[in-house]
Amino acid sequence: MQKTMTGLLRGTATMLTAAAIGLASAGNALAQPADVLELKLALAVADTQFNTTTSSIFQLAEQFGFYEKHGVKVTIVPLEGTPQAVAALNAGAVDIADISIDSALRLRAENDLPIRGFVAVARGTPFLIAAKSEIATVEDLAGRSYAIADNGSLDHTLTQAVLRSYGVEATGPDFVAIGAPDVRIQALAAGRIDATTVSYGTFLSIDNPPGIHVLVDPDDFSSRAPALSKFVAALDSTIETKNEALQRFTTALIDASRSMATEPERWVAAITEGRPDLSPENIKLTSDLVQTRWCVNGCVNPAELSKAVDFTYEGPDFADVKVISAQDISDQSFATKAIEELGAFEGETIDIR
Repeated sequence: MQKTMTGLLRGTATMLTAAAIGLASAGNALAQPADVLELKLALAVADTQFNTTTSSIFQLAEQFGFYEKHGVKVTIVPLEGTPQAVAALNAGAVDIADISIDSALRLRAENDLPIRGFVAVARGTPFLIAAKSEIATVEDLAGRSYAIADNGSLDHTLTQAVLRSYGVEATGPDFVAIGAPDVRIQALAAGRIDATTVSYGTFLSIDNPPGIHVLVDPDDFSSRAPALSKFVAALDSTIETKNEALQRFTTALIDASRSMATEPERWVAAITEGRPDLSPENIKLTSDLVQTRWCVNGCVNPAELSKAVDFTYEGPDFADVKVISAQDISDQSFATKAIEELGAFEGETIDIR
């Protein structure tokens, strides 16, 4: 893994630096107020679409003017998964990236990369395992084609954790990397693959075709996988040089998340516009499911982060990886200051702080 990650860091640095220059040139063409700070955010390609989870808050914060409200301009850079996102960070092509916690641990342990997460946008993401109806149990997934975004992607690592919790070998299914959630669920509906992991909202988009069923439902999946699996991270050098921009970004995300939690009609309106493939009934079901899952306090509760780190090291893939503490890969100051500025959240939430 170290060798692969290091190679990716080196191999994509030139390409990403060139991309950064192009982005900088485009940004300079837009006259910004002097007090507006800028950040470039790397997101996985799948997350740049309007997905039906709380991860859509990156786009919603822009759509509803929360970045502007807090004086930060965010340019989203779509990349293919965590390895490229990390390479982009290291090359200076982006300032921040939404990456998996296990990747941050491995990068700190094996590459000594000074990286820290400071805010998250999803906790207890409503994933599920969908499969052909002939696959009656999790054990039946062994040897069957299983679509994932990519090797090491979030859906891949969480699926492996769920499989282990059932006593099934994490390498049992025949994992096939085919990309975004919509592509994966359509491939399942068409019978081209046997199973996949997607969000509840994405599953609803295929409108319950015959021969497909939910093998592991969202509640069961969430209980077997770490509640916190990703965070937005930056290098220590960026935290030092762009501290105020990162603070504004964090406050904007939390402010936007609180708006979605307390005004669900805004979420319903956004999803209705962004996902015309979903019926009003399915939109209501999706809205109800995510209602208490918004990261109204930044989703980086120290106790939850420690649980996620401990869970990662319990996996066989981390048996020989140097132990890194949750404190070594996180910075709580941004979420703490944002909560102080915005005040305590009074509604129902799983993001306890």
